[in-house]
Amino acid sequence: MDAILLQILNGLDKGGAYALIALGLTLVFGTLGVVNFAHGALFMLGAFVAVSVQGLLTISKKVKDESITFFDAYKETPYLELWWGDIGTAIIDFAVPISILVAIPVMLLIGLAMERGLVRHFYKRDHADQILVTFGLAIVIQEIIKANFGANPIPTAAPAAVAGSANIGALFGIDGLVYPWWRMMYLVFSLAIIGAVFAFLHMTTFGMVVRAGMHDRETVGLLGINIERRFTIVFGIAAIVAGLAGVMYTPILPPDYHMGMDFLVLSFVVVVVGGMGSLGGAVAAGFLLGILQSFASMNEVKSILPGIDQIIIYLVAVIILLVRPRGLLGKD
Repeated sequence: MDAILLQILNGLDKGGAYALIALGLTLVFGTLGVVNFAHGALFMLGAFVAVSVQGLLTISKKVKDESITFFDAYKETPYLELWWGDIGTAIIDFAVPISILVAIPVMLLIGLAMERGLVRHFYKRDHADQILVTFGLAIVIQEIIKANFGANPIPTAAPAAVAGSANIGALFGIDGLVYPWWRMMYLVFSLAIIGAVFAFLHMTTFGMVVRAGMHDRETVGLLGINIERRFTIVFGIAAIVAGLAGVMYTPILPPDYHMGMDFLVLSFVVVVVGGMGSLGGAVAAGFLLGILQSFASMNEVKSILPGIDQIIIYLVAVIILLVRPRGLLGKD
């Protein structure tokens, strides 16, 4: 029982990442009709915003180590600790949460620049052209990150207050079942962002106009509404969602230059399984496939079906699309 609960939790937090990336992909496809293969790069850029903020907060200088008296020794001490003592230490410790505040404007600007500078010129082009140009952009971004940050993963720690594990077994009467606090926080964060996006689209005038434009852009335009400008803002929002997903995922998976591609492929499968253009389908498929992948990675399962954890998502996608070609919640 404890192994089952553990795999469900693992699947939910991984599914949260898939769902957030797929949600942004679906927003862009549903509004602009663009297949954006650079969306995984936005997830990676969000992660490296956290890395950059951590690097800025830990800029240090060499100071004499007073604990060593028999010779002169020096240690690297961050300026924040030198200036503000314990407050500076606390700020450094909360580098990842602080990165969220930095990532919102940064990812918005990157998203708007990407849409206005490149993507909008391919609105009326074939999907093959859109895939080629956005995939090329993703490779360029990936190589820029590699050149500036190196090829190795960069560890980014969660705040010390949530770095340990919670005894969730007590809630179910199971001894010894623990789960990392940060992974649970990531799941809650994912659900909050998903809820905020749906609330924005369904409970605000801006969001209702966007949804109307997704169904009939020409009619909305005839009403005197500049739907193109709203769609540009939606692209920026999709970039923010992907970036925030990347920021929060850094303590779980140390960022490297190819993490965007790793998540992009799986997230596109999630979009297709959920139904192209279906926001609810993207979210549902993200969590569903995350849980299935988690169970497939169990040693008991891999001993019976070696390698199943590498193909389970694609296998399920094939089965679902054979039964329902439009995806789980796609419209006929």
